[in-house]
Amino acid sequence: MADSDLERRQFLKLTIAAGGGLLIGFHLPSLAARRDGYHLGGNHYSPNSWIHLAPNDTVTLMLATSELGQGSMTAIPMLLAEELEADWAKVKVVPAPVNADFNNPISNKQSTGGSTAVRGYWEPLRRVGAGTRELLIAAAAKTWGVSARACHARNSTVIHTASGRKLRYGMLLTIASKLTPPTEVHLKNPKDFRLIGKSMARLDTPAKVNGSAVFGTDVRRPGMLTAVVARCPVFGGKPKGYDAGAARTVRGVHKIVAIDSGIAVVADSFWSAQLGRAALNVKWKPGSKAKLDSAAIQTQLRAAVRRRGNAERDDGDIDKALAGASRVVEALYETPYLAHAAWSR
Repeated sequence: MADSDLERRQFLKLTIAAGGGLLIGFHLPSLAARRDGYHLGGNHYSPNSWIHLAPNDTVTLMLATSELGQGSMTAIPMLLAEELEADWAKVKVVPAPVNADFNNPISNKQSTGGSTAVRGYWEPLRRVGAGTRELLIAAAAKTWGVSARACHARNSTVIHTASGRKLRYGMLLTIASKLTPPTEVHLKNPKDFRLIGKSMARLDTPAKVNGSAVFGTDVRRPGMLTAVVARCPVFGGKPKGYDAGAARTVRGVHKIVAIDSGIAVVADSFWSAQLGRAALNVKWKPGSKAKLDSAAIQTQLRAAVRRRGNAERDDGDIDKALAGASRVVEALYETPYLAHAAWSR
C-alpha cells in the first residue's frame, strides 16, 4: 500500500472511557493483507487495538508482543511515545489479551519471535502516535482559538509557540474526543527523534526488581492444577517403565499421564507435582540418538557448511572476487549447541 493511500484513510477511533480518559482504537493491517490489496477505511475499517490517555497524562499501550528479555515492553512503547511526544516517565504498558485483533502485522499471528516485533509495529504505532499528537494539538488550538500550525507538542503538553501558553494532554481529552481524527499523518524525520535510537530506562525493570511483576507461574485460579513433565535426557527417547503408584502416594498428586514428550504429573501445586515426578523413577529407552555427542554434531555441521544452501540474495560474483583478491583470510568459528528456548526443569 502506498504511503499516500494510508495517509488519506482514517485509522483512529475515539471513545471517552468509562473510568475517564481517552480510548484510542486503531487498526493493525498485516503485510499479507496489504499484498492482497486490503485498504483501511470503508467497510473494512475496524480498529482492533488501543491506547489509553488518562487525565493525569498517563499513556497506556495494550502490548501485543511478549516480553522475553529482549525489550519489547520498552521498544514498542517507544515507537508510540516518539510520535505522540509523550512524557516517557508517564508511559505504561499492559499485556494484550489473546485475540486475533492483536496479530503482528508481519506474521498476521499473535506471536513473538524472529525479530519481528519492532519491524511489525514500526509504522503502525508511529502513525497512531502521530495522529493522536495532531488530534491533541487541534484540541488545544480550538481551545485557544488559534491555528493548529501555530502550536507544537512536547512531553505530553501542547504549546502555543508564539505566546508560550500550555495545555497538558490530560486537559484536552474531552475536546479531542469530539474532533474528527486526522486524515493525513506526517511522521517525524529521524533526525528529530528524541526516544527512538536512544538508551531509555526499561519499563519492565522496576516491577521485576521490587517483586510486583506478575509472571505466569504467579497466576492462581480456583481449582487450578499444575503439571510437570519427566522427559528423557536424550532427545526422542521414550519411557520404558515408571512407578506411577509411587508418584500417586505423594500428597497433592491427582493424575499421572503419558504424553508424547514423556510422563506428566498433575498435582495441586508445582512442588507436589515436582515431588511426584521424582517418585516416578522412570526407566528410559534413549533411542537412536543415545550416542550422539558434541563431536558428532560438529561433524554434521561442518558437512552442512560445505553444502550449497538456498540463497536469500545472490548479488555479485563471490568466486570471481575471491580469485582476484590480493589476500584471503579464512576463519572457522564454533559454538556449542544452545537451545533457543526458555529455560525450564
